[in-house]
Amino acid sequence: MSAYIQKDHNYTVSILHSSTKPSKQSSRKHLPDPDTLPTEVIDLQKTLRTAKLESLKLQMDAALFTRSCMNSDYNALNRVRSSNDVALTKSNQAVITFTVYNRLSWAPSYLSRSSQHCVLSCQNLQDMISAIPCPSYSITTTSGQHLSAGCVICIEDVLYGDDIEGYLYADKVVEHIGKLSKKASHVGKSPISLADTLLSSLTLRLNEPYWMLHFGNCEHFLVIDQVRHTSSTDPSSGYPLTIQLTPTLVDLCRACGRVPASYSVVGDVRLAESPCLLCGPCWRAMGNPEDSDIHVFPLLNPY
Repeated sequence: MSAYIQKDHNYTVSILHSSTKPSKQSSRKHLPDPDTLPTEVIDLQKTLRTAKLESLKLQMDAALFTRSCMNSDYNALNRVRSSNDVALTKSNQAVITFTVYNRLSWAPSYLSRSSQHCVLSCQNLQDMISAIPCPSYSITTTSGQHLSAGCVICIEDVLYGDDIEGYLYADKVVEHIGKLSKKASHVGKSPISLADTLLSSLTLRLNEPYWMLHFGNCEHFLVIDQVRHTSSTDPSSGYPLTIQLTPTLVDLCRACGRVPASYSVVGDVRLAESPCLLCGPCWRAMGNPEDSDIHVFPLLNPY
């Protein structure tokens, strides 16, 4: 019965979404013939039709207030992902749910949801930031070593930095804001590092974007969605938790156009463009290049 209700609802929603898009030929889903439906389903249909609650049924006017699913609405995870071994030891702790937004590369003034996480109030800002997936963590030097990541986050006009380069970041940000506007001179710097700042000691506002900067020019925006008491259904360990991860949109191979690209090839005259994105099989089919000026870089995995 529940499967029928869900299928009927999805069919109605698909009709609403198709009414808001330009008309084009596409395969339309069809419900089974009413004469072939079981008796229980027919009785359920009659009960739903006689319901006096008008909002129970989706009307065509709902198309003005709905949209089709975007990439950020999907979840690449099939289960909750654990980060550390921090256990839920006290019943008076709070669970803080926050969402990470990133700038769109083709429209920097717009933001898109990247991931959603849960942390405990007993954890610190460093634990909160470490749960954020970011491609910058995969950047390495020519010798293969990972870069040291300085980080700073602004919460309620106070900048919090880490022990490596965060204070330098904070000093530069304060200096830059002071040059832009005198009204923003009230933005200060916390004497406490990220690792020493507990979330329970902060005053956080719901739906307020908090700006974060690391790796020189990599920006994120953190929004607190919910602050609640712990419940019996919450996981007992593994915080911070990742509960949503937006699927990555990967460019296709320029050669075959069917497989996601794995390499960025720079300086190869055999290819039509530089850099050129190729998948593994297509690059191996090209053979080893004889020119030493050709550089091949593996594409970063953001997760």
